[in-house]
Amino acid sequence: MSQTLINLLVGVLVLGLVAFRMSRERKFGMNSLWVLPAILGVLMIVDVTMTGVASPLNIVYMLLALAAGVAFGWYQGVHSTVRIDKSIRAAFVKASPIGMALFVGAVAFRFGARYMSDSFSSSAPTTRSDFGSPHLAPMVELVSALTLIFAVGLLTGLRVYVKRKYDEATG
Repeated sequence: MSQTLINLLVGVLVLGLVAFRMSRERKFGMNSLWVLPAILGVLMIVDVTMTGVASPLNIVYMLLALAAGVAFGWYQGVHSTVRIDKSIRAAFVKASPIGMALFVGAVAFRFGARYMSDSFSSSAPTTRSDFGSPHLAPMVELVSALTLIFAVGLLTGLRVYVKRKYDEATG
């Protein structure tokens, strides 16, 4: 079995697991609501820094991708089922199919861009950066970074919506 096929199967399995988990009701503790977006935000900054796509125009694109992600995350929240339990300081969220499709689509697009550029295969370019990752075409690196930023925005926007619903709830 080729390395490309193995990477593709692992990616499909991970996306399937993410979609399955999103289809179930998930508990969002208010004390730890911002932990995952913060961790992913740091990883996003490290990824963008390591790939070197931070030109002024690209930063504008990244901010637009983040804003679009937050907006779609809010939209996902509007179409999700949110149940508030103030006694345990938590919200229970069951994502809508459109929300799952947006998040899984963003992550799949990121992996797809890397796959189409042949960076997953064993015949990927051997030129390596100081951090050990193969250099991709600048447009592929930018698109890959933008989809990651969009996905982080989706998670953040959903949490902003959940926090608002929690604050509005009585009791």
